[in-house]
Order: sequence, then structure tokens, then C-alpha cells
Amino acid sequence: MPATITPQEFVAKWKHAAVNERAATWELVRLRDNWLNPPGASEADLKKRTLTNLYNQRPAWLDMAHRKLDAAVFAAYGWPADLGDEEILARLLALNLAWAAGQGGSV
Repeated sequence: MPATITPQEFVAKWKHAAVNERAATWELVRLRDNWLNPPGASEADLKKRTLTNLYNQRPAWLDMAHRKLDAAVFAAYGWPADLGDEEILARLLALNLAWAAGQGGSV
């Protein structure tokens, strides 16, 4: 895949993604909000339900939601799903540098 991608190319790749990024994002938000503010929770319990505590506990539903969101983002970029952190950072840096240089990088 080229280092830059136009908005039209991004949309074209997005339309064919197996997982919808927007749906995956909203699922993560809904799950997070339900964890942070469960119905009927006491004020003391709510004070313990912070994002830091949530990510420290890393429940299975949170890992799954992040995997779905990651898959959707990778598909939207047109990237293979098995990229490691170093490769992801290198690709994002290349896109950012291209965009900053005015070469059309849009994502």
C-alpha cells in the first residue's frame, strides 16, 4: 500500500471493510459507559469505576471490543490484520509525514 491515501481511496476501502469502524467504536463506548455507570450502583461503587481501573482489570469484553475496533481500523486503512506495533507506528508516521508535507495523506 502506498504511504499516502486520498480521502476517496479511504472511503472506497472503508465501504468494503468487513467490520464497520463506526459500529465497533460505538460498541466500545456503550460497553465502557455501562461499566462506568451501571444501573443501581452505589456512589461508593461508582467512585471505584474509573477508566484506569477498567483498563487495569482488562475484562474479556473490553479486549474483544478493542479487537473489533482494531480490525475495523485496519480494514479501513487497507492494512493486513497481523501488523505489529512497530509496523503500525511506522505506517502512521509515514501517513502523517506525507499529510504534513502536503502530499495528500488523509488519514
